[in-house]
Amino acid sequence: MAVRTESVDQYVSLSFDCGSQGTWFQRTDAYGMSNIRHDLYTGTAGKTSMGTLEVPLGSNLLAVNLKGTLIARTGMLGRLTLIPPQSLVYVRNARLLVQAARGEHETIVLSWSGRNTLMLEEWMTGRHAPKNEKGESRTLGVKPINPHFLGAIDRLKQTTARESAVTELEVFSVIYECVGKLMTGSDEMQLASLPVNMPESMSELIASVRENPAGSWPLREASDRAGYSPFHFSRIFKSIVGYGFHEFVDRCRTESAVKMLLVSELSVDSIAQKCGFGTTQGLRESVKEYLGLVPSELRSLPEIPGSSLLR
Repeated sequence: MAVRTESVDQYVSLSFDCGSQGTWFQRTDAYGMSNIRHDLYTGTAGKTSMGTLEVPLGSNLLAVNLKGTLIARTGMLGRLTLIPPQSLVYVRNARLLVQAARGEHETIVLSWSGRNTLMLEEWMTGRHAPKNEKGESRTLGVKPINPHFLGAIDRLKQTTARESAVTELEVFSVIYECVGKLMTGSDEMQLASLPVNMPESMSELIASVRENPAGSWPLREASDRAGYSPFHFSRIFKSIVGYGFHEFVDRCRTESAVKMLLVSELSVDSIAQKCGFGTTQGLRESVKEYLGLVPSELRSLPEIPGSSLLR
C-alpha cells in the first residue's frame, strides 16, 4: 500500500508492504484547513512490515502514534529510533525506513509546508537549532504523550473534530507547542507511563523502581515502602495507573532492556540478566507483548527494494 499526503506544494510519502497478512489505509478527516493536511492512518499488520517515509525539503510532519509500534531509521546504517504506542514524533527534511510491528496501528498525521511556520523554520535552522549527538541539525524527535503532551493532544482532537473558522489557527498552536518540546532535549521512550500527580509515597517508590528495575520488588516490600497494606496498595496503584504494580515493574524492566538492545552490542542473554528477567524467554515475551516485536527485530531492519535511495 502506498499513499501520498499532500502538504501545500510538497508531498509527504508514506508506504508499507503489508503483504497478504495485513491492511493499511488512510482517511483524511479534518475540516476547515487549507494549509495543514490532517490524516488518520489505521491498519493491521499480521507480520512485521517494512515501509518508507519521505518528508521532502521544506515539509514537516507531526504524528500522534496511538496504537502499534514503529521503528524508524535514517537509511540502513542510521540510528534506530523506537516509536512506541502513545508517542509523538516530529520529522522534517528526512527519508526514513520504517518498520511496523505486528498488531493494530492507529496514527494521526499532520503535515505542512515550512512556509506556513516561518518562526519554527527560523528556530530549526538558526543559531540555537536543535542538534543531534553528532552536532548536526536534528530531523527527528520522539517523546511519550504522557505527561508532556496530554493537554496539547486533547486540544488537537477537540479542534479537528468540528469545523470552525479558527480550526487551523488552533492546530498551528498545537504544532508550535509540540515541536518545541519534542526537539528540546533527547528522545525518550517510555513503556511505563504514569499520571503526573501520584501520591508522594508512591512517587518515591516508583522513582526507586525506575532507577533499579532489575531489583527484587515483592509486593509486600513495595506496599510497606508506600505505607499501605498489600491489599490496599494493589487496589490504589491499579486504580491510579490502570494496571498492577507487577506489570509496572515488568514494563520498567522491558523499557530498560529495549534501550540496551537499541544502543549496545550486549547479547540478549546478558541484557535479560542485567534487567532482572529470570530467563531470556521472559525478556522476549515481554518485548513482544508490549511492542509487538522480538529482540532481533529491534536490532536490524531488513533490506527492502529502493532502500539504497535512503542511505
